[in-house]
Amino acid sequence: MSPLSNNSLFLDYHRNPFPMFFLRGLNVSLSTDDPLQIHLTKEPLVEEYSIAASVWKLSSCNLCEIAHNSVYQSGFSHALKSHWIGKEYFKSGSRENDIQRTNIPHIRLEFRDKVWTYLWLNYLFNFL
Repeated sequence: MSPLSNNSLFLDYHRNPFPMFFLRGLNVSLSTDDPLQIHLTKEPLVEEYSIAASVWKLSSCNLCEIAHNSVYQSGFSHALKSHWIGKEYFKSGSRENDIQRTNIPHIRLEFRDKVWTYLWLNYLFNFL
């Protein structure tokens, strides 16, 4: 999501669903959109992260998880993803986590994995 772009075009920053999606454990990331028209600095992605951290009171751990999600979602090669977020980035839970690269505590990724598993199993049990 690009909250600054959304804010300038159609959705007030404080009404953006990004923080709600993130708190619920969805795999969301921040991005830029039309940096020459919307952003005020030479580093539009840093601007997105800085404003999001300030407005939504995101911790450094939150920002690290969001950056991790961004690399995970990207079209980068396996080699680049392995370099930036760890050799086993594709595994679930804390097994994927190279804390030296991601700066995300194992317990956070375990929690995300357990919630996702619970919701998926609940969906399968109730709807299929």
